[in-house]
Amino acid sequence: MDASELVGERVAARYTIEAVIGTGGMANVYRAFDSNLQRHVALKIFTEPSPEIKRRFLAEARSLARLNHPGIVSVYDGAEDAGRSFIVMEIADGEDLRTWRERGATFGFLIRAVASVLDALAFAHERDILHRDVKPSNILVNADGRVKLMDFGLSRRISDLSSGTQAGEIVGTVAYLSPERFLGKPSDARGDLYSIGIVLYELITGFAPFRSDSDDLVAIVFAHLNERPVPPRKAGAAIDDELERLVMRLLEKDPSARFESAEIVRDALLDYLARHPDVAAAAPGAPTVGG
Repeated sequence: MDASELVGERVAARYTIEAVIGTGGMANVYRAFDSNLQRHVALKIFTEPSPEIKRRFLAEARSLARLNHPGIVSVYDGAEDAGRSFIVMEIADGEDLRTWRERGATFGFLIRAVASVLDALAFAHERDILHRDVKPSNILVNADGRVKLMDFGLSRRISDLSSGTQAGEIVGTVAYLSPERFLGKPSDARGDLYSIGIVLYELITGFAPFRSDSDDLVAIVFAHLNERPVPPRKAGAAIDDELERLVMRLLEKDPSARFESAEIVRDALLDYLARHPDVAAAAPGAPTVGG
């Protein structure tokens, strides 16, 4: 069914669907009006009826309900109506980080946005929740610089991951997943930090470190597992050695070689910007500044 076919429908006798916000393999997201509370909301309706999808739906609703943080999209409700599972969420405005970069946002703007995401991740990690799908399209920033981390649909409790990922359960966007995820090894908060490293690399250079012109997923997975990323400066990035070292540490294959927590990376990025106002003011692609 085409996502737009639901426009105009009323869900659970209170949510009137007004427009399609986004579509995906497992769910579509709509702008809807809540007649009970007289406000607009984001309505995420799952298109896959399988028990596994419904399990993930409940996991996402429960995870988000526990995360009351200004940098995380809030969940208001989660239920089933006419056989369709749905989540009602705060409607977040803004553009994703990739769009901001394309529009010429400065390093300072982009790095501060990532620091805000790290603050949100630190809050989630402290509450035993991993995001597991950190990528630019899941990070919205509005014109005032307020950042929202979206889509905890692949989240899981850290304490549930001690036995690793079950066979056949590699989920997420391949370009941003940590090596341990592909190997089915136990994962922790440092898996999200690897994804942050990929995001930073992409914001700095304009492309992900591991990619394939032919969309060969096997080649991308192999690169995550076996290849060292080309250092950003060798890839043409206009940054200094200090920022490059930080990004490369996030992208270490061995989780123990990465930073220990989201808070440490957040503080390191903010400290870097405070000490390098020239870098903060530069846009990606500008002549190298900072030394």
